[in-house]
This record gives sequence, structure tokens and C-alpha cells, in this order.
Amino acid sequence: MTLEELAVVLKRKPGGVRVVLAMRTEEWAISLNRRKIHIGRRVHFPTDAVAELLTGDLIKKGTE
Repeated sequence: MTLEELAVVLKRKPGGVRVVLAMRTEEWAISLNRRKIHIGRRVHFPTDAVAELLTGDLIKKGTE
């Protein structure tokens, strides 16, 4: 999933998602950053990680 697709799922603007991921102050952003994948210059997020984020499981796994 691209950053733009992630922004649509989270109902945020892509620039806002990019800033939160770069600042790494939110627990969900830290957890999601650990799972991101670089393909060339592009950043992708696994759909299972986004699904876990939406259900709240990603943050629980990141703190264990």
C-alpha cells in the first residue's frame, strides 16, 4: 500500500501522514515505520500492517 493509499484509509491528507511518520511521536507511526518497505525510492506499507493498525493490534505488537 502506498503512502497515498494509506492516507485515504486513515482519512488524512498524504502530507499529514508523511509528517507524522517522519516525526515519530505517535505510537502508531513508530509501529508502522518498523514495517514499511522501500522499493526503489517508493515507500510501501504492508496491508496486513495497516489492517493491524486499524484493529489496534499493531501497537500492541510493537510494545511487546
